[in-house]
Amino acid sequence: MATDLPSTYNEPVQIAIIGGTGLSSLPSPPFTPVATLPPPSTPWGLPSSPISILSYKSPANSADQSSQQSVSIAFLARHGLHHQLAPHELPNQANIAALRKLGVRCVVAFSAVGSLKEEVKPRDFVVVDQIIDWTRGVRPWTFFEGGMVGHVGFADPFDPALSKVISKAVGKPGILDGENAQLHPNGSVICIEGPQFSTRAESLFYRNVLNASVINMSAIPEAKLAREAEMAYSMVCMSTDYDSWHETNETVSVEMVMGHMTANSVNARRSVEAIIEELGKDENKAVVHAEHWQGMTKGAGGITKAEGRSPRALEKLRWLFPGYFDEGKWVGSG
Repeated sequence: MATDLPSTYNEPVQIAIIGGTGLSSLPSPPFTPVATLPPPSTPWGLPSSPISILSYKSPANSADQSSQQSVSIAFLARHGLHHQLAPHELPNQANIAALRKLGVRCVVAFSAVGSLKEEVKPRDFVVVDQIIDWTRGVRPWTFFEGGMVGHVGFADPFDPALSKVISKAVGKPGILDGENAQLHPNGSVICIEGPQFSTRAESLFYRNVLNASVINMSAIPEAKLAREAEMAYSMVCMSTDYDSWHETNETVSVEMVMGHMTANSVNARRSVEAIIEELGKDENKAVVHAEHWQGMTKGAGGITKAEGRSPRALEKLRWLFPGYFDEGKWVGSG
């Protein structure tokens, strides 16, 4: 990470990449570092890492260059700069809050996963469309607590419009390279607590009973918090291994995972460039602005009557959603 860059950035940034295991930074070129923001303080603590602000401009030979502008993006390393944070230790509330405060409304998250389907090979990528939450309930998973109740819809946990853009970008020839790597445009991810890998019995259950496609340790609560924060959020899952259900395969090990992860990281960086190029097009402005989610939380979080709202909860939510809860109105019943 460059240390001679400005530590402030005053322009709004609407797109963020959350890098998971195997994607801890973005290359320059094609991304130009603009600023490195120290982990900003939020009412939920500090995020996992400094936030890098980078600029991307479509290559001069792009067929669509007339519609392309320089795009500013934020990059946050989910597990920290040195991968020092275990899945259950992640400051997910602070991560999402810091990005929203920066102006981010569109988040593309990357995650290393194990495969639960024969057809999802190691080094394949999956743009998942559903989550099964198998965590233990010990991770803070909402911004609405301690005196403010909020209920948001989560039937489709990943933004369909954003996922469609991602699939179009990553599905282009030459983006995924090596060992017949393929893109799967849908599938379910089961999120477990970790940090241990699954037992064989658990893996078979997830595969045969729950019909999950891939398995990770980070989709929850990140996706839930992004929904509360009115973000268009989608996840690209990078297969590193067949999970332990695959008895003809060797037992899952860190060494095996890291081997595939090295290959995946190259494809991930190439994928980010393709995704940002698509999101930079005028036709995708509504997705980048998450226009279809704007104002949702004001209604969902207004269920608590004014006299029942705790000052501390109200202070935190006003920080995250300026103007949303200033009028003392409430909606809902029950």
